Amino acid sequence: MEKQLHPFCVWNEEDEEYYCGYIDCDGNVVIPPIYEIAEDFSEGLACVAELGWDKGYKFIDTNGEVVISLKDGIGVCGYFHEGLCVVSVDGKYGFIDRTGAMVIHPQFDGASNFDHGLALVSFGESESGDNSGIIDRTGRFIVPPKYNSFDYYWYTEDGLLRLRDGNVTHYFDRTGKQIWPKKKTY
Repeated sequence: MEKQLHPFCVWNEEDEEYYCGYIDCDGNVVIPPIYEIAEDFSEGLACVAELGWDKGYKFIDTNGEVVISLKDGIGVCGYFHEGLCVVSVDGKYGFIDRTGAMVIHPQFDGASNFDHGLALVSFGESESGDNSGIIDRTGRFIVPPKYNSFDYYWYTEDGLLRLRDGNVTHYFDRTGKQIWPKKKTY
């Protein structure tokens, strides 16, 4: 079973900074507070940043060992889910794998974490996603980016994808085939 670690922060009076580390479920310090940022662990990795953003983001394992050091200019926008993590470069979103390799090039204006092998992405000026669609783990669109519903997407219990466009809710199977509405309603 994976170690359960939780981020904590302490205030350092001397330099008037917060330092973050990780404790276990018994309150024991497992990874000392040396980070400016310490995110939750997901799939055995946590995003951290040392004091001073110029040092970049890193992913550590539950032993505190650095597993991934991201290059300058790459920001972390999510957490690892299904082996991939959303990152940003120059305001565009893409995905890295657990080695730190960019597996889906930053090209989107918005991106969700992968779930059941699929992720919602969008192109457009606003976070609401002027043109949202669904990609697979290769970056291929299975639902084309033509829906305005970046904040309204999820799986149903029986595996259908649900996406809203204005007041119309669209349902797709996992291959991207639209099953409802059967005819265009607008």
